[in-house]
Amino acid sequence: MDYGANRSYYICMSFAGDNPSDVPDGTLMAMSTENTLSGKHRVLIVEDHAPTRLAMSKMLRQTGAEVVTARDGDEGLTYLLTQRFDVLLTDLRMPVMDGFELLKHCETLPASHRPKRIIAISGEYEAGALRGQPIPFLSKPFNLDALLDLIGGKLN
Repeated sequence: MDYGANRSYYICMSFAGDNPSDVPDGTLMAMSTENTLSGKHRVLIVEDHAPTRLAMSKMLRQTGAEVVTARDGDEGLTYLLTQRFDVLLTDLRMPVMDGFELLKHCETLPASHRPKRIIAISGEYEAGALRGQPIPFLSKPFNLDALLDLIGGKLN
C-alpha cells in the first residue's frame, strides 16, 4: 500500500523567528513522489516572511523547479527585469513594494521578461482583493497539489 499516493497536504507553518535557520529539519511536510512538476520551471518566489519563503523554495525545488527568491516586490522586480521566469509566485502583503504594486509593474514588463504564469498568495487577503484580475489566487495555508497544478499546467 502506498500511503503517500493521491493525498493532499497543506502548508501550515508557524515559526518563532524570521531567521531561515529557525526552520528545523523535518518541518517541511512530507510529499508524495507523485508531487513533481512536468518539465523544469523557473519560479520566482516573492515573500517577505523568511521561514515561509524558505519552506516554499525547498518544497518547489524538491518537485524539480529551479527557484529564485526575493524578500519584497522591489527585489522581485529587479529579478524580473534581469532574468526570465516561467512562474511568479508573489505574496500580496509585503513591505517596501507589496504584491499589488508588483503585479502592476508586471503588466509593463517587456514581453520577453513577463512570467508566463503569475500566482498571488496571501494569508491576509482573499481572491476578491485582485479586483477581477485574471490571476490565480491561493490563500495561505494552501494545498501543495493545487500550487503544483497551477505551476505545472500548460504555460502559454
